This record gives sequence, structure tokens and C-alpha cells, in this order.
Amino acid sequence: MYYSSGNYEAFAHPAKPEGIENKSAYLIGTGLAGLSAACYLVRDAQMDGSRVHLFERDAEPGGACDGWDYPQIGFTMRGGREMDNHFEVMWDLFRSIPSIEDESMSVLDYYYQLNKRDPNYSLCRATLNQGEDANLENKFNLSDKACLEIMTLFFTPESQLDDKPITAMEMNPLEKLALHKGIEKLKGTDLHGLLTAFGVIPPDPADDTPAPATGAVYPGIH
Repeated sequence: MYYSSGNYEAFAHPAKPEGIENKSAYLIGTGLAGLSAACYLVRDAQMDGSRVHLFERDAEPGGACDGWDYPQIGFTMRGGREMDNHFEVMWDLFRSIPSIEDESMSVLDYYYQLNKRDPNYSLCRATLNQGEDANLENKFNLSDKACLEIMTLFFTPESQLDDKPITAMEMNPLEKLALHKGIEKLKGTDLHGLLTAFGVIPPDPADDTPAPATGAVYPGIH
């Protein structure tokens, strides 16, 4: 298959390779590449599935696609990938694979219908009342320095952040003032309540509104 205008090439089935019945495939790893290659060998090369062999060093297949309950860490998905609608190759493959939820539908069809019923994305970045848009218009006014600090925090190991609220960071007076103004701006939003509940920011002594319980669900926060 190669690029062309329209779906003339996309919907055509490749010719069966000569001698494919007598060939076998051995794939190292069951991550994205290995599993995709196996599927294409069966679908497009028309190789019998019993002749496709995959080798995996870990106890579970999937590579970075996995979701696993790691000891001392919790449930973690190493890949953390998003399912964007422009992933042509991925959706081309998923249209041929039956869904484990409903075998009468492909993975593509099931995901498409599910996303129509319950969209899994939102452009909202701060909410009120557990899901209502706070209407900040995505204007957080972060400086380049602040963005760099956020990225530094993102890449800091969890072990170095234990028991440290955001207010414990080393900041000059101007930075502390900016942080205080930022917290004031978020007051009353779901995000402020969530950050308070998890101890990221200290509770406001003047605020007698009970903070939401840790682990609560907040629609609209992604």
C-alpha cells in the first residue's frame, strides 16, 4: 500500500504473496510494532495465524500499551498514549480487529460509538461546580520561566516530591506574589478544591467550605 488520493488504495486488498503458505514469521517483542506486524501479516499477507510466533520477555504482552499494577507505584500505563482521529495507520488496523466488548463490531467502530456517547476529551482546563467551565479562556499568563519550572517539576522523581506542598518551593518575593495571585484566581474552582484535598496547596483558614475527599471524581478535569 502507498499514498494516493482518496480511498482507492486504502480499501483494496493486497494480492496473496506467492508461497506464503510455507512461510513463518518470528517477531521479537509484543509491543506496538510486534503486535501490529503480526496483525498485518495475517490480514494483508494472508499468513496463517498459527505460523506467526511472538516472543516476549515480560510476563504480559503489550509493551508500552500495557496497564499494570506495579508494586509500590500503583496502576500505571507506561505508554500513556492518546487516540487522535488522525492516526490513519492505527485506525486502519483497528477496523479489522473485533472488539472484545462486542465481537460484532470492530475496535474502530466500538471506540467511535463510545466516543460519540461519552466524549473522552475536553478543551476546558479549569472548572467550577464539578464540571462547569470556569471561563478563564485558557489565559493563565505563564511566563517562559514559569513554564520551565512546571516542566522541571514534571520530570522530578516522585521520591523527591513526597510530603512537599507547592508552597515549599524556593521562590523570591515576586514569585511568591505571583503564586498567591494564581491561587486566588483559582479559588472556588474544582481544581482549587482538588489541589487542596491532595495537599498541593494549603487550605485557606477563612474558607469553611469542606474540601472534596481525596479520590473523588471531578468531571471535566483531564
